Order: sequence, then C-alpha cells, then structure tokens
Amino acid sequence: MVISIGGGSAVDAGKAIAAMLTNPGEVLDYLEIIGGGKALSKPSAPFIAIPTTAGTGSEVTRNAVLASPEHRLKVSLRSPSMLPTIALVDPGLTYDLPPGITASTGLDALTQVIEPYVSCPRKIQ
Repeated sequence: MVISIGGGSAVDAGKAIAAMLTNPGEVLDYLEIIGGGKALSKPSAPFIAIPTTAGTGSEVTRNAVLASPEHRLKVSLRSPSMLPTIALVDPGLTYDLPPGITASTGLDALTQVIEPYVSCPRKIQ
C-alpha cells in the first residue's frame, strides 16, 4: 500500500509508485513522449491520497505527471487503474499554507476548469 500526503506532485509520485509496485520494468517503459509508452498491464497497488493543497485535483485523476530533468519535460504515466483507492480530502489541511501557495493553487484549479471552455477542439485526421 502507498499513502501520499501533500500537493499534486506528492500525490502524483504516490500514484506512480503504486503503479510500479505491481508492474514489471522501469517507469520509463510506460511514460509518454520520452519513454516506451507501454500500457500498464496490472492494477496499481492500493493507494491513499491525502491532498494538502487545492490546486491540481491529482487525487481524482488517473494519471501522474512526472518531471524528467534530463529531458527538461513533464510527462504523464496514465492508466484507469491509477485512480487512488481512497482520497481523504480535508479542507482543514490547507489552513496552514502560506497565502502565496493558497493563491497559486487556487488559480491552478481555476485555470484547469476554464481551460476546456477556451481551448479549440482539434480535428483528428
């Protein structure tokens, strides 16, 4: 079992760790763009997400955004099985955040909600 407590990066790291505990190979085998892009063949290990910020919504998504400093990119590891088993969401965990972090994570959440409405659909050829 994996438990992550923290912001979106900590929760995404937990999801990736839970997925790699049950799937063979290296994480690079499964990453989009810079890796093999293979599909995960087995469900992730049980995972509990405890977010402490309100910005990313990572506790309710089926992907983990991971940074690759070597490639200077952020890439995704995706699978329907990567949704956390349990998400313990307590707004009280955000009360001690510095005002700047509270503002930036709130704007992150707002941006993610607005983005689908202002993005142009692309045609698949």
